[in-house]
Amino acid sequence: MIRLEQISKTYRGSRGTPSVDALHEISLHIAGGDFLAVTGGSGSGKTTLMNIVGCLDRPTSGSLRIDGCDPLALSDRQRSRLRGEKLGFIFQGFNLLHERTALENVMLPLSLRGLDRRTQKQQAAHALEQVGLGDRMHHRPGQLSGGQQQRVAIARVIACDTPIILADEPTGNLDPSAAGSIMDILQALNGRGVTVLLITHDPKIAAQAPRRAIMQDGKLTMQ
Repeated sequence: MIRLEQISKTYRGSRGTPSVDALHEISLHIAGGDFLAVTGGSGSGKTTLMNIVGCLDRPTSGSLRIDGCDPLALSDRQRSRLRGEKLGFIFQGFNLLHERTALENVMLPLSLRGLDRRTQKQQAAHALEQVGLGDRMHHRPGQLSGGQQQRVAIARVIACDTPIILADEPTGNLDPSAAGSIMDILQALNGRGVTVLLITHDPKIAAQAPRRAIMQDGKLTMQ
């Protein structure tokens, strides 16, 4: 499902500042239905890795395959379409529109797919029910707890029905109880065959994943 071969990433310095080698010849294979957690300290390269897998950044060298497709060979428009069809993103900061309700936030990416409004509402409502927010769908983010906002973000991914979820510190802003709830949902999605790549600084969160790896100084080591 996800295949990286000898991926390296160097950020070039400017005006005399040195270059930064963020990733060093990383090879990683994630099969369909896998759940891999990657841990590492600040500056270890784990977010750079996530951005490359998510087709949000390009490696300096190496090759990448997402479900058999080479995103590095695609145009920007084609790569954007690949992200929309294959990749669901969950971020630490939730990335919700505060002037819109939970339902409207989940509907937004569905509207970009050209679905009619009735279908958008049906799929968004069903996704919110799956994460236990059926009675909160008309609340705005400011009326929800942090854990509930993250569940809205997950519902947004569920509604889009992508085969891969990339979760970058999804529990980083949450208390232990809310973090546990988010991990339960991710594990349930993985149990249904969704591939999950989780980036986390928390070893207790990472320990709940079947596969684990550590990023250090731009190098990846499987545990």
